[in-house]
Amino acid sequence: MRKAIQYRMARKHLSIQPSGYTILVVDDQEEIRLAMQYLLEREGHQVLTAASGAAALALFRAHPIDLALIDYVMPRMNGEQLVQAIRQFDEDMQIVLQTGYSGEKPPRDMLRSLAIQGYHDKSEGPDRLLLWVDVALKAAAQIKKIRLAEREREESRSQLRRLSARLLHVQEQERVRISRELHDHLGQLLTAIGMNLDWALLRRPPDAPAIAERLQETRQLVQEVINAIRELSATLRPAELHGVGLDVVMGEHVRDFERRSGLDVHFSCALRKDSAIPSEMATNVYRIVQESLTNVARYADATEVGVLLHQSDHELTVSISDNGKGFDVSHVTDPHAVGLIGMHERARLIGGTLVIRSTPGAGTTVSLAVPLGEKGQHYDLDPLGG
Repeated sequence: MRKAIQYRMARKHLSIQPSGYTILVVDDQEEIRLAMQYLLEREGHQVLTAASGAAALALFRAHPIDLALIDYVMPRMNGEQLVQAIRQFDEDMQIVLQTGYSGEKPPRDMLRSLAIQGYHDKSEGPDRLLLWVDVALKAAAQIKKIRLAEREREESRSQLRRLSARLLHVQEQERVRISRELHDHLGQLLTAIGMNLDWALLRRPPDAPAIAERLQETRQLVQEVINAIRELSATLRPAELHGVGLDVVMGEHVRDFERRSGLDVHFSCALRKDSAIPSEMATNVYRIVQESLTNVARYADATEVGVLLHQSDHELTVSISDNGKGFDVSHVTDPHAVGLIGMHERARLIGGTLVIRSTPGAGTTVSLAVPLGEKGQHYDLDPLGG
């Protein structure tokens, strides 16, 4: 009873300003709970009380609490057990254990073994307790600031990811539009020019071989431009968008790359015929392989490239390996390396993981793993709409 009187007599204030903090007092002795409630409310704190560990856990789940003052010796669930139960669902709450008995674990041992922020001996009086409370609440305020900054940073990251997804979606739409314009408009114009040249060749003067030769050269140039536009159109808009499988369009792209680059390309594709890959996933996988092969041609100084696609029940894996000069992955810090950034963003967009492994002088391997099934197929290529 003397301790309860001490708590009531500590720190008298003329006016009480709300502190904004909520403190839970857990003690099986009613007079101690009431005395501590009076003491802490005089400091401006909101105070909740519980007579047992079970009652305390119920309050923890129902109210936001900044600090818990927990008696060590209680029936059924002691303070140590209650701390362990709290830490299973709250790592940030400040906890101070209290004791009024000798023979318990030394305070330093308690602080080492339990996730608590203080250990108060009730015999030291209320001023010592209020010191522990002030220290713990300052730590709680600092943790709140840290958690708020973390949430703001994560929200910024989420916004950047949504923006990145939107940009990739717009980029894909623009590629489709340009591909359509090249194929439909320019292709038709060039075909008409070719037909006019054929008409002129048939009606050329028989005694003007130079004109006939120039018309024939022009006709060949027009055909080369038509072929180039068809190739560019196919690159901008992969055939799988028109219902052709990923294995087919990837095989065509690899063969075209081998012809253009002069590299020896080994292509292996083991995709299941009974399991269609979603269009958005196929498009992003295609773009990742396309960018990887472009990087090989530009930077690797390789002679051989291996492209492997494999599909299991739960995962699609892709590997692009070359025997080129390699590089130190840890030194790629250029913020303008949009190709690599785009590859990582495309992988993330379809729920996949992209890993680039390279060693100077020992080539480079780009590995992509994408989960399949319900979890792996639910993603949104254009989360911002449009």
